[in-house]
Amino acid sequence: MLIFPLKKLVFTSSISILAVTAAQAQDGQIPFDLGTLEIYGDRTSTDAEDSTAPLSVVRGEQLDDATIASIEDTFGLIPNVQGGDSALTGFVIRGVNSEGQTPGLGAPLASFYIDGVQQTVEGTRRGARSTFDVEQVEVYRGPQSTLSGRAALAGAVYVKTKDPEFEPGGAMRLTYGSDNRRTVGIAGTGPVSDTVAIRLSGEWYHKDSSIDYPSYQGFSGYDDISEDKYHTLRGKLLWTPTDRTRVLLSYSHSYDNTSPNIVASGTNRGDVNGALSPNFPVLQANSAALSLFFGIPPENQLGLLTVLEEVRNTTTNNFGLEITHEINANLKFTSMTSVSMSETDVRSLNFGNPGEFTSADAGQQQDLFTQEFRLNYESEGLRWVLGAYAGREVRDTYRRGTYFNTGILADPTQPLTIGINQMTDIETNNTAIFGEATYEFAPGWSVIAGGRLDHIDQETTQVVSGATTSFSYDDVVALGKLGLTRELANEDRISLVVQQGYRPGGAGSNLAGAYRFDPETSMVVELGYQGRFVQDQLGFSATAFWQTWDDQQVEIGLFPNNSIVNAGESESYGAEFELDYAATGKLDLFASVGLLHTEFKDFNTGGVNYTGLGFPNAPEFTAAVGYRWGAPTGWFSSGVVKHTGRQKSRFDNATPDTLSAFTTVDLNVGYAWDQARITAYATNLFDEDYLVYENSSASLQGLGNRQEIGLQLDYTF
Repeated sequence: MLIFPLKKLVFTSSISILAVTAAQAQDGQIPFDLGTLEIYGDRTSTDAEDSTAPLSVVRGEQLDDATIASIEDTFGLIPNVQGGDSALTGFVIRGVNSEGQTPGLGAPLASFYIDGVQQTVEGTRRGARSTFDVEQVEVYRGPQSTLSGRAALAGAVYVKTKDPEFEPGGAMRLTYGSDNRRTVGIAGTGPVSDTVAIRLSGEWYHKDSSIDYPSYQGFSGYDDISEDKYHTLRGKLLWTPTDRTRVLLSYSHSYDNTSPNIVASGTNRGDVNGALSPNFPVLQANSAALSLFFGIPPENQLGLLTVLEEVRNTTTNNFGLEITHEINANLKFTSMTSVSMSETDVRSLNFGNPGEFTSADAGQQQDLFTQEFRLNYESEGLRWVLGAYAGREVRDTYRRGTYFNTGILADPTQPLTIGINQMTDIETNNTAIFGEATYEFAPGWSVIAGGRLDHIDQETTQVVSGATTSFSYDDVVALGKLGLTRELANEDRISLVVQQGYRPGGAGSNLAGAYRFDPETSMVVELGYQGRFVQDQLGFSATAFWQTWDDQQVEIGLFPNNSIVNAGESESYGAEFELDYAATGKLDLFASVGLLHTEFKDFNTGGVNYTGLGFPNAPEFTAAVGYRWGAPTGWFSSGVVKHTGRQKSRFDNATPDTLSAFTTVDLNVGYAWDQARITAYATNLFDEDYLVYENSSASLQGLGNRQEIGLQLDYTF
């Protein structure tokens, strides 16, 4: 979608690139050099011009803007895409979280790839999130299940970092901003031999939380909860033994400790006073009882709260081996081997403090191994891909601790505290064969047909307070895709695609006992248009979609009584528009609009009727309007206004809260030399206060990002 900065390079809705020199544009000469945009996440082709997926790409120096520090920051530029409402959820595409409506409990619903390595759930939440030394970010909206499998019913995000180069070079970045934000990034590349090149990069990020916690200073987790800390190290080795063979080995290590954004309703950012736990209002009401019956004075009752206030940090290691070989001019073989391992440490804020009445700790280890083989064929009028996939995921979790009963269990006969000792082991094996073909059966007319045959075998073992329960799930599913495209005389294109999506079922348990849930399925119809106007200076795309869901999996309730249930029927429909305009030799304009309607058509569970409600975190309207101005050297500026419409919050209670719409402004102004650039930046320029989560029954709110102002220095060598 977005425009190449500081150059007259525009790509039209991620479909093609138009190259125009500044001098030609200013002189009114428009001898365009039509090129192509290479993409990496679409298994049918590496040419965006051939992709029929609703695709947006953020790339080039746009990712180097000081106002874009993370992958999540790019989502605000893309229609119907946004980040999750907390560090405990993934990203959201068309109103559906990448973890589905079941954050952390079920299988992923959208895939997140870094250099072809599929990330675990925790690696997606808190993994390699930086945009430093990243080449481009691709977002695929809607089901990609026929090509990407069980974890792509809602879409996929593909992050491509920069590859090694045979010319020596590198980059360095220093950033300082509000709340003591400090970032240091460095990258270097060069040849090892005539056929081997290497690239190394690293980034270190630290920022104080915008929320103060004066009442928590005596607890062991205070430093973790009051700071946002992150670092990543990456190495890539490229070997090109022949002109037709390419081997890319990659490794990355990241550590992420994200400060939470959940506070008690109405809390002042500067004085939270410990009011973060869902039980805080209940404990306030029972303060006298705690003092009278248990001898706990009010000043010591805060420790009871902290058992539900958690600090989390995640370490992720990724290994990738991609081998491509051009068998002949039409046929290419690809092998992608990947391993992603994430380890998450979870502790209550007071864990390890002597004499605490309640405390808890937990952890999760996730290992995901995948192997994929593909054959891609392309000739005049025919293009196809045939592939085989095998994946194995092992997820081991534990939680143990003593929790204060009030507000957790409604049964007053239960003891004051309740002990939880729970371990869960889930092993998932997935094998599949898939394929897709595009055939031009008449001039300008092409038909698309694709499918996937998936086998899922899952074994779950749970131990709760010494009692062991085992579950098994085994399923074979066939998914299909059918489409028609029409290329117009001016090379604009219209496409109509119908495809299916699938997410396996499973089982789980909570304090009330074991539960099972069925698989969810969907079908989407998408009508798309891509075109270029004004002598190819303006690129425009539009997509209209309608998606139906059967047995959609939805998480209901709060820990430790949360569970997954199936909604009978639901639907979503909407539209997405993207526009890029090369206005002058120095000025580029862009805009995006997302329209979305979601609705549960038949959803009644636990005596609560959700029928007629929209999906949580599904804004009815999103929009972004921005500009980029400048030349390769001299003064430059860029800015974007982003609007998010009203939406329902998570279903943590019987009556979900409605979040108000909000608008933010980001701005960059700076000066560039041949090798250096300095930028003054502001995110959320006018310090808009907005919520991304609310549970009024528990007096909880999730605060949006506040204003940040700072300076960034970039240097290339």
